[in-house]
Amino acid sequence: MTRRRKTPPAAAVPEPTPRDLESGERAKARHRARPKRVQVTAGVDGDKLQMSNPHSDGATWEIQLRDACGTTSVDFMDRLLIDMMTGLSRKTATTQQTLNVALAALSGAEPQSEIEAMLVSQMTLTHSAALEMLNIARTNATVPAIQAAGGLAVKLLRTYTAQVEALAKLRRGGNQTVRVEHVHVYEGGQAIVGNVTTGGGGGHGGSADQPHAPGPEINGGALELESGLPVWGPDPLGGTMPVARGVGKDAMPDARRRKGQRGAQG
Repeated sequence: MTRRRKTPPAAAVPEPTPRDLESGERAKARHRARPKRVQVTAGVDGDKLQMSNPHSDGATWEIQLRDACGTTSVDFMDRLLIDMMTGLSRKTATTQQTLNVALAALSGAEPQSEIEAMLVSQMTLTHSAALEMLNIARTNATVPAIQAAGGLAVKLLRTYTAQVEALAKLRRGGNQTVRVEHVHVYEGGQAIVGNVTTGGGGGHGGSADQPHAPGPEINGGALELESGLPVWGPDPLGGTMPVARGVGKDAMPDARRRKGQRGAQG
């Protein structure tokens, strides 16, 4: 008599917890707030790339494609997408999937010109190449291969960071704003808040560049301040700047001694 083993019942899938449901609702709200990326239906016919619209409104779809590439030129758009598809192609990915990945990266960055679109395409290819090098380093068993692939990955990731900074600089017009958040004034010190006018002097040099040199002669030796701005004056408790002991009292000894003194000191 043959015994048959009973198949154990499949484990029941647990229901989502209240926190799961709450997190899911927040994710849905963020997802709905994000714009949908333009997509294509694509394939290769011989040596030609074929792209078509995934919905019935072809005119709107073509405008979306050109807007994602930051251009009004159809030729520029075609060249940019073909170059990105060539750099992103993988054996496991179809032409349609590769193109949609490129379009998601482009439309997500919202390039405002062809220059920005080219920079974003370079960033996408750099990112893909860096991940490939990291994967080679992770799956290889030989130290030289790990070092070679890891070194290339580090260079590519640094290049990607530089590209991100270049895009940010391009969008802000090359200007950099430096903002001072705090001004600290310690006991005995003074601070001036406002635009200080030092006069239209000439070049630098002379005693004005030396430490403790006298300030510019403006209105009888006083600095001119812009009207209406607050000024921090001396310490209200009457404190003054500390003076080093002996300053201004004793003269400095002559470094050159007379011959008679040298013999006496010996």
